[in-house]
Amino acid sequence: MTTAKTPVDAAVAKTTADAAKATADATAAAQKIAESATAAANQATAEFTKALDDSAARLSEFNDKVVDAAKQSGNLTVDTYERAVSSLLDLQEKLASASPVGWVEDLTKAQVSFARELTATVTTTARDLLK
Repeated sequence: MTTAKTPVDAAVAKTTADAAKATADATAAAQKIAESATAAANQATAEFTKALDDSAARLSEFNDKVVDAAKQSGNLTVDTYERAVSSLLDLQEKLASASPVGWVEDLTKAQVSFARELTATVTTTARDLLK
């Protein structure tokens, strides 16, 4: 290594040393800022993930409640349908029994029997689907 022989050489050497120190200081500061930003981003990601997981859990609970309510409503609808059909078929049988024509009564009772079996099949299937 040679020593500076002129004031210009000394100034260049000092400027180079100052620039190297400034570069090192700027690099260290940038690294600290990058580490701080990374830590903040990691914390924000963790908080967002937790909030998202909590929301997903609440949504799942809400969905389960909606499904249960829909099943209850469906079962209530099936029960109401079954009672309504049964009442209509009972009325139809009573009206047929009041008929003076024997074959009308027999035909009506056969139709009512078929309708009861069909209704029982439909309501049983609907209840099975609602389980």
